[in-house]
Amino acid sequence: MKRAMIPRSSVVALAAAVILAVASGVASATPAEVVSQELVQKAWAQGTVPVIVHLDVAVVPEGVLADDAAVTVQRSAIASTRNFILSALTGLWHRVRHEYETVPLLALEVGPDALSLLQALRGPVARVEEDTLAHATLAESGPLVEDDQAWAAGFDGTGTVVAVLDTGVDRSHSFLSGKVVEEACYSASSHCPDGSTSQTGSGAGVPCTYATRSCRHGTHVAGIAAGAGSNFSGVGRGARIMAIQVFSRFTGGACAGAGEDPCAMSFTSDQIAGLERVFTLRGTYRVAAVNMSLGGGQFSSTCDSDARKAAIDNLRSVGVATVIASGNNSFTGSVSAPACVSTAVSVGSTDDGSLGTLADTVSSFSNSASFLSLLAPGRWTTSSVPGGGFANFAGTSMATAHVSGAWAVLKQAKPGASVSDILSALQSTGLAVRDPRNGLTKPRIRVFHALGSGPAGPPNDNVANAT
Repeated sequence: MKRAMIPRSSVVALAAAVILAVASGVASATPAEVVSQELVQKAWAQGTVPVIVHLDVAVVPEGVLADDAAVTVQRSAIASTRNFILSALTGLWHRVRHEYETVPLLALEVGPDALSLLQALRGPVARVEEDTLAHATLAESGPLVEDDQAWAAGFDGTGTVVAVLDTGVDRSHSFLSGKVVEEACYSASSHCPDGSTSQTGSGAGVPCTYATRSCRHGTHVAGIAAGAGSNFSGVGRGARIMAIQVFSRFTGGACAGAGEDPCAMSFTSDQIAGLERVFTLRGTYRVAAVNMSLGGGQFSSTCDSDARKAAIDNLRSVGVATVIASGNNSFTGSVSAPACVSTAVSVGSTDDGSLGTLADTVSSFSNSASFLSLLAPGRWTTSSVPGGGFANFAGTSMATAHVSGAWAVLKQAKPGASVSDILSALQSTGLAVRDPRNGLTKPRIRVFHALGSGPAGPPNDNVANAT
C-alpha cells in the first residue's frame, strides 16, 4: 500500500504560502477536524506545543495481518507518509519526539509556523491533537481475589511477563528480586536515567527520584502484580516484570492537584512509545498484560479517537491485554483516558475490608461507567516502595495491578487464550458488586473461579474497532 507523493516543488510552494500567512498574523481557515483553533491559539501564546499527528494511513492490528509481507507493506506506508510530512516541515520550527514504526502516528513539538503547515497538509495528515499529560493515579487483598487458591492449583504466573508502564521499578527491592527482565524509558523532558528522552537496557527502568510521592508508584503496582515475599506476595507472584518508565519532571502550574511540586507526569506520546516497545518484544517474552495505572480527563463514553488505541489494538491482536485504571475522581458515569478506549481492560476499585472498610463495596474514589470492564481490590493495599520498604496505598492503580497479576496467572494456565477469552472468564466468574452511586453491577475478579472457566481460545483477537 503506497501513497501518491506530492512533488517537492509543491511542498516548497505550500510552505512558503503558510509562512507568509504566519508572518502576516493571519490564522488559517482549516477544518476543525484537522487542527482545533484552541491548539492554534495555544501555539501562538506559548511559542510551541507538543502534538501527536495522526497520519492518513489505513491500518489494521498487525496480529490479524496475513503474513510478514503484509506487515512490511503496512509499516512502509506509515514510514513513507511520516517521512513526507517531516520533509515538508524542513525549515519550520519543529522537534521530533517519537517516530513510531507500527502505528500511524508522529509525535512532535511544533511552533506556530509548523502547526500551520500541518493544517494545510490535509491528506497525509488526518488530524493533529495536543500531546496531553497524565498523572500516575497485598496481604489483605490477595486472598480476596483467590490468588492463594490459584497458587495451590499450580498457577502463579510463572513463565509470563507483566509490562509496567509507570514511574519506574526498584529492581533491587527484595519483593522484586530477580523479577525485572527488561527495562526502557521514554521521557519527552529528558528525564530518563541517562538524561536522554529515550533509553533501553539495564538501568533504564529504575524509579524516578524527583517527586517524593509519585516516584514510588511504579514499584508499588509492580509488587501487587508480581511481587514475591516470605509473608505475602503479589497476585502473579511467579511472573516477571518489564519496567518501562514513561514519566517526566514538572514544576509549577502543571503540578496543580498532584499534591507535590516537583511532580511526575506522563505524555501520551511517551506512553505510545512504551506500548510499541512491548509489542516489539512480544517474541522475546510471553507478555500477559501491560499495566497502565495512570490517566486523565473525563469520558462518559468510549474514546476510540484516543491516539493510544492503535497501539492497544496491536497488543490485543497478539493476545496481550492493556489493563488500565479507571481513575480516582469519584465519577459515577465516566472514566479517565486511556481507560475509556474500548479495546482496553478498564478497572475500578473495591474496598477489601481492611482498616475499617466494608469488603466488596465500590471504593468511594473509584470512577465508574457502564463500559467499565472489571473491579478489583484497591483500598488499602500493602506493597513494595523504592528503598526496600512497604507502604499501604489506595486507588484504582492498586486495583489495576491486581488484574494484571491475575492475567499472568490465567495466561500461564491457558497460554493460547485471547484477551477476550480471559476477560470473559474474569467477568463471568467474578463476584457481582453493585455500585449504590449509580446502580451499576460489575464483577470483582476471582482468579481461581476464572481458572475453571471455558477452554483456551485462539492466540489472537480480531479487533472489531481497530483504527
